[in-house]
Amino acid sequence: MADTDYTALLIVLDRSGSMSGIRDDMVDALEQMLRDQAAQPGMLTVDLVTFDDVVEHTHVSAAPEDVRIRLEPRGGTALYDAVGSSINGFAARLDALPEHARPATAQVVVVTDGFDNRSLEYTPGTVRRLIERQRERAGWDVVFLGADQDAVLAAADLGIGADRSMTFSRGAHNIDSMVGTMSRHISTVRAGGTGGFTDADREAAVENEDDDLR
Repeated sequence: MADTDYTALLIVLDRSGSMSGIRDDMVDALEQMLRDQAAQPGMLTVDLVTFDDVVEHTHVSAAPEDVRIRLEPRGGTALYDAVGSSINGFAARLDALPEHARPATAQVVVVTDGFDNRSLEYTPGTVRRLIERQRERAGWDVVFLGADQDAVLAAADLGIGADRSMTFSRGAHNIDSMVGTMSRHISTVRAGGTGGFTDADREAAVENEDDDLR
């Protein structure tokens, strides 16, 4: 039996050139989220993949409090290659663990601000089949968070449901809101709940900061 106290988290994070305007806000919010998750009950390990034209696996099975995100925006967006290769490698490594040491929960978070324009190995169809195959297994959860796009539509192309996809705007408060919502979702799923995003969560991730002052 898999370890019900253990969750493995994979974050696939866009570092293409268009991320330059939100780099600091994104890094700060994600590192705070990981510190918050480190304080939650249960064991959590973190895999971090960053990508532009190149897919780089920067952390493998790291303790969340030890993760420092290095994000230097550059290049294009090989989104499908990053998501497909990352999930394939993540699943293979978890499957290779002895059953008693295998996490009962595997969570994948994809964060991007653009459309694919560089992938060579994977298509939306191959990624969708891969994600659907993993989600058929007990304990697997995949979410998609996207700026400058209809994230729900983009996620649907990859086999990710509307309740696990969310659009966010580029304001610092929007990024904080999106990452906070994602953290709550991760906590809920780690604790055995269903999770998902609400209409209020979506509104907070895209609302204009000026609206809050009226």
